[in-house]
Amino acid sequence: MVIIASKEGQLANRIFHASSFIANAKEHQYHIKHLFFDEYYSFFSESLNRDRSLISFFAKKKSSFSSVFQSAITFFVKALLKLRIKKLPFLEIIDHIGYSQHQAPFDLNDEKFIRKARSKIVFVYGWLFADVVNRNKYKQYLVSTWQPNTIYLDNVKNYIRNYKSGCDILIGVHIRGGDYKKFEGGKWFYTSEQYYEKMKELSTLKIFEGMKIAYVICTNEKNISFPTDENFIIFNEERHFVEDLYLLSKCDYIIGPPSTFSGWASFYGEVPLLTLKDISIKIDGEFFQKTAVVLNS
Repeated sequence: MVIIASKEGQLANRIFHASSFIANAKEHQYHIKHLFFDEYYSFFSESLNRDRSLISFFAKKKSSFSSVFQSAITFFVKALLKLRIKKLPFLEIIDHIGYSQHQAPFDLNDEKFIRKARSKIVFVYGWLFADVVNRNKYKQYLVSTWQPNTIYLDNVKNYIRNYKSGCDILIGVHIRGGDYKKFEGGKWFYTSEQYYEKMKELSTLKIFEGMKIAYVICTNEKNISFPTDENFIIFNEERHFVEDLYLLSKCDYIIGPPSTFSGWASFYGEVPLLTLKDISIKIDGEFFQKTAVVLNS
């Protein structure tokens, strides 16, 4: 059994993180216990109850008891790691800490890891665990696992119906504020003015000539606004963050900074994602030309 014993970022981070373990466990037949999904579980309770033989969750909601237990587990794991004790009878700790894009992830298909996952209790601690091969192999299983509850899906359907009425192309714009003002020195925190200039730039691409474009703003920033432009429509309203995540997955394209939020939406909905690693660089229309084949197939 593998126990996920660290709290890795916010919603999309934890979905991506858990998904590699779920796909790996499905391929290699072991059980996962997730200790740190309690504050998000209620948004996915209908789908996460479908296969409890593969993954189970320590707590279904945030509580004082769950917080104390989580703190105790974290203290226990950290204390052993500090003492450089990673192996005990019937128990082992595997840590792979870091968020750097240049750091190699721990490969969950490692034979030693799989053998341990099947035969003992393995605590995994850290962000950098991955199984891209099986995550792609079991994509449809993961999509069904992380399907939000009906209330959110129905709201997303209504938003899409309204937004697509009267437009040809729907582009989701993920604007990441909050922690991005400091994360990686703030290099991927862009202002609403910068995003507006990108929207104007996109609207002039030849591939969209003669089309009516609408942009859907999905953001954790409050009270941002945009000028009115006669060449395109901007839908900017406050929604639940789960609705924002899955609304992006229903757009024709997504643009945004490097983020697991837009990354998960792209993976879930098979939507072309243009990652804005440097917002000052002019957008190459070739990206949209290549992905237009996907949209029309």
